[in-house]
Amino acid sequence: MAGGTRLASILLLSVFLFVRAQDDIREPPKILEPASAKELFYDGGVDVTLQCRASGQPTPLYEWYWNGAPIEPTNQAITYDPSTGLLTIQGLTTREEGFYNCRARNTFPNGLSAVAISHKIEVRRARIKPWTKDQDRTKTATEGNYVFITCGDTLPKYYGPTTFKWYTVEGEDDLLEVEEDKRVFIDNKGTLHFTYVLGTDEQSNRYYSCAMSNVVEGKLTLGGRTRLVVTKTASMSEVKPALQFSTKLAGDGALTFKRNTEGHLECFFSGYVNDPGNEVPTIKWLDNAGNTIVSGTDRYTIKGNGRVLTIASLVEADEKPFTCIANNAIGTAEGRMTLNVTSSPIWVKALQSITVPQGKDAVFHCEARSAASEVPPDPPRWFKNGYRLDMSYDPNKFEFANENRELRVKSAQKNTDIACFQCFVGNSVGEEFSDGCLNVILPIEVVAKPLPEQTIERGDIVNLTVVATSDKLYPVAYKWHFNNRTYEGVSAPPHVIYDVSTNLAYINTSDLTDEQMRDIRGVYRRQVYHEFESVFVDVDVDVDVILKVQEEPPLPVENAGPDVVVIAVLGAVGGILILVMLLVVLYKMKGRAMRFHPPEGTVVYGVPPDASAVQEDQASSDNESNHYYSEIPGIAVRGTYGLNI
Repeated sequence: MAGGTRLASILLLSVFLFVRAQDDIREPPKILEPASAKELFYDGGVDVTLQCRASGQPTPLYEWYWNGAPIEPTNQAITYDPSTGLLTIQGLTTREEGFYNCRARNTFPNGLSAVAISHKIEVRRARIKPWTKDQDRTKTATEGNYVFITCGDTLPKYYGPTTFKWYTVEGEDDLLEVEEDKRVFIDNKGTLHFTYVLGTDEQSNRYYSCAMSNVVEGKLTLGGRTRLVVTKTASMSEVKPALQFSTKLAGDGALTFKRNTEGHLECFFSGYVNDPGNEVPTIKWLDNAGNTIVSGTDRYTIKGNGRVLTIASLVEADEKPFTCIANNAIGTAEGRMTLNVTSSPIWVKALQSITVPQGKDAVFHCEARSAASEVPPDPPRWFKNGYRLDMSYDPNKFEFANENRELRVKSAQKNTDIACFQCFVGNSVGEEFSDGCLNVILPIEVVAKPLPEQTIERGDIVNLTVVATSDKLYPVAYKWHFNNRTYEGVSAPPHVIYDVSTNLAYINTSDLTDEQMRDIRGVYRRQVYHEFESVFVDVDVDVDVILKVQEEPPLPVENAGPDVVVIAVLGAVGGILILVMLLVVLYKMKGRAMRFHPPEGTVVYGVPPDASAVQEDQASSDNESNHYYSEIPGIAVRGTYGLNI
């Protein structure tokens, strides 16, 4: 309808004129890579690249730090691109080893910046340091008995994943690897164990030598040499199992593992029975409840012919006793050990990035604990954009609480308070770091809304249009709530005409039945929202009309005489004349309403005056009241210019 089109134009023009000027889009940096602390090992002489990547608006620039200090542009061995965040170490040596971390910075139009800091990356050249070898040694044993050979008194320091191997050697280049089997075992300290020794284990003119192999470097380093001398017997006696080595016997430190690492428990038993295929004791593992542990279940793996139990991704609940039991045909033995799970501070509430509407407070949490039964961590240390927040901070802007575990930024402002914060928490085991940024956005602002209470008659239009703006970073969405139902997307309450692209919403009551008029009564709640804020606009609609009720049928007129008929005819003619007069009057009033003009320069609901109409009879407009009447055929749309619609 033409009238409906005019109404939509009025509402849309008013929205366009009311929309506030939007600010620029600002979003502090968020480190995407590296996502966590890393320990990296490389072969010597290779080129190493480290990538730092962050999101944010404007696009962040990058700066790399090495062992806590900025990398200087004059450094020829370590370079990086501030635009891409790519760092390159050319020809890695031990000189470039250390801890690397990057900073992502974006700068806003007012010159202020936000700086996010990454986790540290430890870079090492994989290697085994020179081995101080002992003098050649001799080990004696009797055939059928248990024997072990150590790698030496002092193991060399090594970097990167390293394994232990054993060889029999003759001269410098003649090496034969000793293979592990049911009878032979190498523990995680490198010691070589024989469940029972055989005469063939004595290698004439050959020595046993421990070796360390660096997985990354691919280099084998031999240690000291030991000659094994075996006294042979006519027949070996059967021996029941006996615990010869366990993680517990290796020292208390061997039982301590960090949370989230792999737990490694070992048991080694001697013993022998003359039963081909079953000479070596069998081993099983039990948990603290006495249940048999099955390899491949609940993070458990059993290997090394039953001698090794590993537990993946240790948690505090794994700190409990474990038992290894060995059996053969003539006896049983067991070893019992309690796993100790320790940890650097464990986050209870780590820093999280926060987005708040302007004027709201932002609260950051930095709360951590130590592992069970360990000393609590030290109080957190706070930083803003990489600089320490010490006693010089502004108490009108920042407030600490809960023993420094909580930082409140008061009445955050988009122009001044977008920033990144860091906290460090340490205990006797290590230190943890967390980074989180504060983004401040413009609040949702309703720029067009209807009157909160509307009492209407049949033929009126119920205005339900709500339009809002927000920060460009987070456009708003809309919902309806009416009569305990929610309407989203393109849906709307019954009888509401809704254009989702323009948010124009109204009810045309001209064609509604009495029952439908009753249905539209109630509170229409419009929810304007995005991820970080919601605003509600309520419109209470009531109907000011006497709805039809069922009337009693008229009594029949019997024996009407001529006078009654004449009176009835005259009454009908008079009624028609009165109706014609009313229509003429209404037509003239309608013409006056269409000729209404507001004073020059006045904006009616955001619509500028019609220049051609202003040139018409000014006297007529001077006598009009400050109300407008926009016509839709058969419908009166009433309102007052200068008010929100």
